[in-house]
Amino acid sequence: MTIQAIPDAGIQQPVAERDDLHQQLLEHQRSVFLLCLGFTGNPADARDMAQETFARALARPAVLPEEAYRPWLLRIARNACIDRERRRRVRQLFMPRLAPDDRDQQTPDSNLDRDRNIARVRHAIRSLPRPLREVLVLREYGELSYKEIAAALNLKQGTVMSRLNRARAAVIRIVKEECHEDQQ
Repeated sequence: MTIQAIPDAGIQQPVAERDDLHQQLLEHQRSVFLLCLGFTGNPADARDMAQETFARALARPAVLPEEAYRPWLLRIARNACIDRERRRRVRQLFMPRLAPDDRDQQTPDSNLDRDRNIARVRHAIRSLPRPLREVLVLREYGELSYKEIAAALNLKQGTVMSRLNRARAAVIRIVKEECHEDQQ
């Protein structure tokens, strides 16, 4: 698909430049999807958020060196996911919940333990404070280096490493607590 105009940018770029930018951004499609999956916990929502990320990126292209596209794009994805979560919380305040979220229920017996463990880890990640969750999601789902995470979040690399360590320890602790509760 060739993008003919960049909305809200105020200028037209030559088609060849837009195609080149489009191609450079698509090289990071998997990373963007995995990052969004880490935030949303749902592949369908992650696809929607990834699509929104690329739409935002193409709407306001940055003049960056090629090696900086990935952190820039993942920062857009992170912000899009945070915006989505904020909107969801506001809607929940004003709309009663109609049905429980049952996407992790009704699993086949052969996959029950695996699905329970995945649900425990997802729950543990969602329960982390935002600063810890962001670093963990960017590292584990977005596959960013410590340096890239530091650049994306405007943090020092040591802070990233510290938060990542605390996030991993908290996830392990929460999962162990849930396993212990299930056994009682």
